[in-house]
Amino acid sequence: MKRLLALLLITTFACGVFLKTTNAFNQPNTFVRTANYFLLSGTELEKPETIRTLSQFNLIVIPLEAQVYNQDFFKTIRSQNKNIIILAYVPTVSWNDLYWTDPLHQAQYPEIQQDWWLRDANAKQVSVWPNTRALNLNSGWSDYLAHYVKDKVLSTGLWDGIFYDEVQDSISWVGTVDVDQNGVNDSALTADQIWAKKYTDLFSQTRALIGQDAIMITNGSSNPAFAPYVNGRMFETFPSSTNTLAEWKGTTQDYLTQQKQVGYQNVDIVNVNSDNTGIKDNYQKIRFGITTTLLGNGYFGFDFGTNSHNQLWTYDEYPIALGAPKTTYKNVYDPAKTVIDQGVWKRDFERGRVLVNATSSTVTVPLDGDFEKIHGAQDPTINDGSIVSEITLASKDGIILLRPIDKITKAPFRNGAFARIFNATGKTKRTGFFAYDSHFKGGIQIEYIDWNHDGRLDTIVADSTTVRVFDADGNLHATFMPYGETYKNGVNIAVAPLEPNGEYKIVTGTLREKPIVKIFDLEGKPLITGFYAYDKNFRGGVNVSVADLNGDGSKQIVTAAASQGGAHIRMFNRNGRLLSPGFFAYAKTFNGGAYVATGDVDGDKKDDIVTGMGIGGAPEVRVFDKTGKLKSSFFAGEKTKKTGIKIATSDLDEDGTMEIIALTTDVFTLSVFR
Repeated sequence: MKRLLALLLITTFACGVFLKTTNAFNQPNTFVRTANYFLLSGTELEKPETIRTLSQFNLIVIPLEAQVYNQDFFKTIRSQNKNIIILAYVPTVSWNDLYWTDPLHQAQYPEIQQDWWLRDANAKQVSVWPNTRALNLNSGWSDYLAHYVKDKVLSTGLWDGIFYDEVQDSISWVGTVDVDQNGVNDSALTADQIWAKKYTDLFSQTRALIGQDAIMITNGSSNPAFAPYVNGRMFETFPSSTNTLAEWKGTTQDYLTQQKQVGYQNVDIVNVNSDNTGIKDNYQKIRFGITTTLLGNGYFGFDFGTNSHNQLWTYDEYPIALGAPKTTYKNVYDPAKTVIDQGVWKRDFERGRVLVNATSSTVTVPLDGDFEKIHGAQDPTINDGSIVSEITLASKDGIILLRPIDKITKAPFRNGAFARIFNATGKTKRTGFFAYDSHFKGGIQIEYIDWNHDGRLDTIVADSTTVRVFDADGNLHATFMPYGETYKNGVNIAVAPLEPNGEYKIVTGTLREKPIVKIFDLEGKPLITGFYAYDKNFRGGVNVSVADLNGDGSKQIVTAAASQGGAHIRMFNRNGRLLSPGFFAYAKTFNGGAYVATGDVDGDKKDDIVTGMGIGGAPEVRVFDKTGKLKSSFFAGEKTKKTGIKIATSDLDEDGTMEIIALTTDVFTLSVFR
């Protein structure tokens, strides 16, 4: 049963409402889907760090009072996560005398009729939780609550739906009650039958009032009679208070069955907790819960327990992009088995696999191929990023495995380079690999990109003189020499749409010689005469990239002096007009130039400028905004090495944020990157 409201933090009333712009439960199951059951409002929901952390979840349940105290919260958090689902916490039975001092509930209280309270035959009021009084669903309260949800809650336009708490299909467990209000205590059978029937009526009436699009989930019961009217339920304290394998089996069966029975698109929450201990680093328990959740299509949460729901805990598994499910859950050792039981279970996704060991023994599972453990900081003994072909799992444990990345897409790279993958702050995100295409010579520049929009990756290559364009079947589409037949010093490329029509263009720069930038269509036809990114007497060449630095859909060409000069970064429009004087990515005294790439590496919806030190520099990577303000920096190898570091950016795991790819072709340095 859902616990009642934690301490309410009161702040100044905020005026005005806005309408939500998204109904996010139609989003594909691309990520590990997470939920946070956060029962604080007021000043806590005003804190930027609270909003920032809550925005990382896919679904949150917050107190109803937030619509009074925190109206700006809704707009702010949706600006950070447009697809977040926000549900209003609405108890179905209890009135909280201790904490409900807010204007919303104070205005509601006088509307409650005396015959709506749940009493026994002696007219004594009944409580289902300390400091609360229970209302009788077999009264006008049920009709009132359904209309209250429609008229006072969802009418604000702030919420995606409601979270009905305390839902049980029995009431006799509280003791003697007079549910039918005839002056005589009911038998347990009579009380429970009426109670379940009135819950069904409440859900039916609420659905009729709020329509099909609003989300309605419950907490406490999976009674099939409720299913036609709801989107799902929360499984609180999953799998149970004692966490036995037998209870795991029963609750997991209930969870996987529930999602097939509901009458609307399924929204289930599997909520595991610390058993009210506050121990947030029981990573095995967390993995067991989250991987069990991934056997179905629910949202996973982990918090303190029934005594508190106000945690901002996050885990290494949360941001993992698994892609869409490829299979349903399967028993590893008996694939024909379709009913959950104690055993070892798996489910395959586009970019990974989930394994659950719901047995009393440690097991070693062959994987039928190579998989990659996630790179984690919280439990690195398990999530160490290693490549494995089998996995050993302890009893009541689980693991998320990823399919290894072995190819750089949508970003240029030097054929044969070793690639290491980082996030914006330099944390290793995926295991490194050699980026090599045996169809082409080592050292030339390659980019795999769907330039003809047919859903398949095509190939564009640039060598010392020539750019060649191939389709996905390997047919040569075009070939051209950007700088003429006599030029043989290498070509840098960046491939991207420069205009809203989505047509790809090829931007070229000289690897050495004069720093001339040119733009071509996919047939090799020049679109501009070319321009000097730096002084025409400079002989160090120019590295190029294409970015949307303003986040408005317009594209800019970003350049870096390639060698023999300062690490000077400049921005141009597609006609070659200089947009700003630029900035130096490293000390002005450094004359090895810089490598440059662009992309949204920090998730702020604006492309960043990413640089690597050029020849003679350390393998230092830096991230800047469009003004040259430094956002982060890190070393992608040993600081003592002076070979520089080539870089690229691409969303390799398709999680919506670019990864930084550090590339090296120095054989000795490669050993550092393994």
